Amino acid sequence: MDAITCSKRCRQARNRFIRAVGSARGAAGAAGVLEPMRFAYADPPYPGKSRRYYGEHRDYAGEVDHVELVARLSEYDGWALSTSASALQHVLSLCPQGSRVAAWHRGERPNRRQVIVNAWEPVIYFGARPVVLDVGDDTSRGSSDDTSSTATVRHDVSRRPGENVAAIAFDGSGVAAALRDVSRGAGATRRVDSLVLGVSARTTDPERVTGAKPAGFARWVFELLGATHGDELDDLFPGSGAIARAWDIYTGRAA
Repeated sequence: MDAITCSKRCRQARNRFIRAVGSARGAAGAAGVLEPMRFAYADPPYPGKSRRYYGEHRDYAGEVDHVELVARLSEYDGWALSTSASALQHVLSLCPQGSRVAAWHRGERPNRRQVIVNAWEPVIYFGARPVVLDVGDDTSRGSSDDTSSTATVRHDVSRRPGENVAAIAFDGSGVAAALRDVSRGAGATRRVDSLVLGVSARTTDPERVTGAKPAGFARWVFELLGATHGDELDDLFPGSGAIARAWDIYTGRAA
C-alpha cells in the first residue's frame, strides 16, 4: 500500500495500466513542425443499450442523442467515437463525409441467443493529424537544379476543405527522401486502423463501469488521431476516468 494505491494488487494493476499506455513518441521530432490540435474521444452508451447497462449509473440520462453528439464533436480538430457493430450503419450516417472506421477486435462475448457472436467494435474517427512528407538526406534522388518537386502534404481525406498543416522543409534537392508520420518517433510503427486486444473487468478500479476500455485501446485511439505532446484531448463520457488518466500518462502529465 502507498499514497496512491490501496493494496499491492491495486498497485500492480496501476503499473500495468501505465505500461500499456506508455508515452507519446516523436515529441522531439515534432517540435517546431506540428501545430497543437484539440481532440475528443466519445464512448457513449451504445444505441439501444443505455438503460440496460447504465440505468443505475449516476450519470444516466437516457438514450444519447447522436445527432447532437456528432455536432459537439465537430467543434474539435479531430475526434474518435466508439459504437457497436449493430449501430454502425446508423451512427456513421450521422458523421461528416470523410469519416473513417477502425476496428477493435476485443474477443467474443458468448450469448446463447445468437448464432453469430460479435467479437469486435467499430471506432469512427475524423480529422486525424495528416501524414506528411518528411525531409531526408538522400541527395541521389535529385539535384539542386531539380524544380519538378515541391513540398507537398499527403492529406488525410477527413480534413476539412482548405484545412492545411504546417509546411515541411525539404532538403536542397527539393525531394523528400521518406514518408513517415512526423507525430511519431523514428522507427515507430505505422498507424494501424485495427487493434486486436482482449479485455477483462478492472476489478481493482472502484469507478469501473460496463464497457470501460483498456489502456492499450486508449493508446491505439491516441495514435489513430496522430495525437502527441502539446495536443489536448477531452473525454466526453468519462465513465471510469480511464481515458483521461491514459491521456495524462501518454502526454507525460501524470503525477
